[in-house]
Order: sequence, then C-alpha cells, then structure tokens
Amino acid sequence: MAEQVQAVNREASESAYRASAGAKLAAGIAAGLVGGILMIGFMMVYADRTGAGATTLLKALGGLIYGLEAMVAGPTAILAGVVIQLGFSIVIGILFAMCMSRETSTVAALFAGIIVAIAIWAAMYWYVLPLENPTMAARTALIPQAYFIAHVLFGVGLATTPSFIRTFSRERRHRNTMPARHILPTVP
Repeated sequence: MAEQVQAVNREASESAYRASAGAKLAAGIAAGLVGGILMIGFMMVYADRTGAGATTLLKALGGLIYGLEAMVAGPTAILAGVVIQLGFSIVIGILFAMCMSRETSTVAALFAGIIVAIAIWAAMYWYVLPLENPTMAARTALIPQAYFIAHVLFGVGLATTPSFIRTFSRERRHRNTMPARHILPTVP
C-alpha cells in the first residue's frame, strides 16, 4: 500500500513539471518568430550596409513564388518573402520545441539551436535553394558569410525555447504544485 501511495505522489509531482503540448506549441511559435525576426533583421541591415538594398533578400526569398520577377515585384514580393521566412521559422521552432523540455539548460538549448541552424543552413545553401529558388541562391552566393551568420542568429532564437516553455507552462506548474486533496499522504 505504501508503494502505491508513493507511486501516486511521484506521478503527481512529475506531472507538475511536465510541459503540456500546448505550452510547447506556443513556445515553438514564439521561439521560431524570435529566430526568424533575428534572421530577417540581420540580413536587412547587412544588405543595406553593403549597398544591396535592405529588402533585396526578402524579394529574392519571394522568388520562391514569383521567380526572377520577384526582384521587380515590389511590396508583394517583400511580403511573400517575410511570410515564407516566418512560416518556415515557426514550423522549425515548433519541431525544435517538441524536442525540448522546461528543464533544458540555456547552454544545451543554445548548442542544440546552433547545430540545428547550421544543418538548415547547409541544406538550404547547397541543396534546397539551388533547386527550388535559384533567385535566392544567386543572392546568397554573393554573401555566404552573412547568410551563415543569419542562420546562427536563428539558432540563438531557437535557444529561447525552454524559457518560453517555462513561461507558457507556469500557470500549470503553480496550479499543480499547490497542495491538492487528491494526493495521498505518504505512509511512513
């Protein structure tokens, strides 16, 4: 009987620290947005400082939809580029969050985020962009270091995931850590 009571108490205390799927989903969306915004911001500043024009890479990303015409399509191609970047960032953020927990350390999350971002950079730079968006591939080939740094910044954004998980599951933790009537007292 005492073993059953301890098992119930252990299960109740562990569930108080488990993040719900909803908290992970929200954290993935938030971290993906942070990473995507860091990436877009860096690339816009870099392109502007080098004289390419702040929105050039967003237009090139819009080339996934508009092809080469994206470079002259104006605001429509820019909006398409932003939506594509943030959409992919959110999807990757959600997938990353499903692999994280609220107990993941900041250093571990940073390491994992940067590794994932470098893997994405390699796949995008050498395989996906040349096949699916030659307009963007031609632009990133001119600035390979900046494109790499932008992906590392995306990884830094992904590293915020455990913090967001803790934030979005805080209400559940407080509710579950309060004394509950359904938890049986430990029998000595």
